[in-house]
Amino acid sequence: LFMENTVAKHMFGGTAWLVLGVPTSGGLLYKDEIDAMMRNAGPGQLKVDYAISREMTNPFDGGKMYVQHVMQQNAQELFQRLDNGASCYFCGLKGMMPPILETLEQVAAKQGLDWDAKLKEWKANHQWHVEVY
Repeated sequence: LFMENTVAKHMFGGTAWLVLGVPTSGGLLYKDEIDAMMRNAGPGQLKVDYAISREMTNPFDGGKMYVQHVMQQNAQELFQRLDNGASCYFCGLKGMMPPILETLEQVAAKQGLDWDAKLKEWKANHQWHVEVY
């Protein structure tokens, strides 16, 4: 989206937000491409957060930093974006989803939200996509 001069690039008015999780920074895929995308994106069009579990600590208990911790840190923004029509895509190992879902359920409870109803709504609106293996 941010690498080629296409109609889509010129029409894109939203924000793409990537949360990438890997054990070590050496495992980051497409780092050069993502860096180039950051340089080419317009102001506020691309946000990239990393969760590098063996190199970063989370602010909640000082343990390893995982994707769910990045989502927890940014939960208000994440929920607001989804409530405003954003889509969320998860791709990776199937073992990552239970702690992500548990974390978001806890966040929803703290916000006084019914997590099951909220997730059902996002799925019904085709905003919640999971591709794990």
